[in-house]
Amino acid sequence: MDDDTATGRLLWQVTLRWRAAVDRAVAPLGLTHAQYSLIGSLYGLTRQGRSPSQRELADFAGLEQIYVSKLIRGLVDAGLVTRVPDPADSRARQLSLTPKGVEVTEAAVGVVHALQRELTAPIGGPSGPRNRALISSLRALLGGVPGASEGSTAMTATPTLTGQDIGEAQGALSALLSNVLAASDVSGNEYVTFRVITVRGPWASLDDLAAYLATQPQLGLDGAGAAQLCAGVVQKGLVAADGPVALTPQGLRLFESLNDTVRQTTQTLYAGLDADDLATAHRVLATLTDRAHRAVAG
Repeated sequence: MDDDTATGRLLWQVTLRWRAAVDRAVAPLGLTHAQYSLIGSLYGLTRQGRSPSQRELADFAGLEQIYVSKLIRGLVDAGLVTRVPDPADSRARQLSLTPKGVEVTEAAVGVVHALQRELTAPIGGPSGPRNRALISSLRALLGGVPGASEGSTAMTATPTLTGQDIGEAQGALSALLSNVLAASDVSGNEYVTFRVITVRGPWASLDDLAAYLATQPQLGLDGAGAAQLCAGVVQKGLVAADGPVALTPQGLRLFESLNDTVRQTTQTLYAGLDADDLATAHRVLATLTDRAHRAVAG
């Protein structure tokens, strides 16, 4: 068969292999591939605060409503999904996951994501450029087919990064930084101050520096606290404020030494992490930070 006619055949073979692999992977959780596709879509919608009707879920998942009806009955019987009357439409039923349903879905998503990593390993993994190009090509082929949208893909994916995850990571990294700095009798906020002076300077006055530090939510300082922080590093002889704010020779030596130690620790933390994964994490965290700032300001 000529290569230019092989697209459909290869897509079909990949689809069959994928469905069979997912069926085997989620079978220990009491699910089939079709049930996983549906319950994963419901999971994504409920995390948006929505309780979709059966029709809405069918449209979102890109499945026929009569097929969804059969799948939902099985999920209800298994204690994974509940149906309650829709207050706005007595003929409709709102769908939601039970606590057991949430537990099973999250476990299934983890299993399937591991399977995706295995499947895409020959082309560089899920975050690799070849896989991104493949996703783009498949979306182009699907065109306007329901369930093929960016939103659908995003919502059925695992919401692996939550506010709790970010908070725990921040707490762990802050504790590690404090431990690294402890031997030099430098606090985390003082270290950040050194970085701000050297990277974002020059600062015309200590008041200007303190005003900037007070705007940085990660430091947790108000105006008075920022001013006290700045006065403290001056008193230690690490920062000079009799002209443009700068590190003293002692402060510069200490900062360079701490930077070397922090750099070594950072290299250990990041060892083995995929560069594409790190780039994705950076974009996600930057977006979350921007949105959070806007929400606070708005």
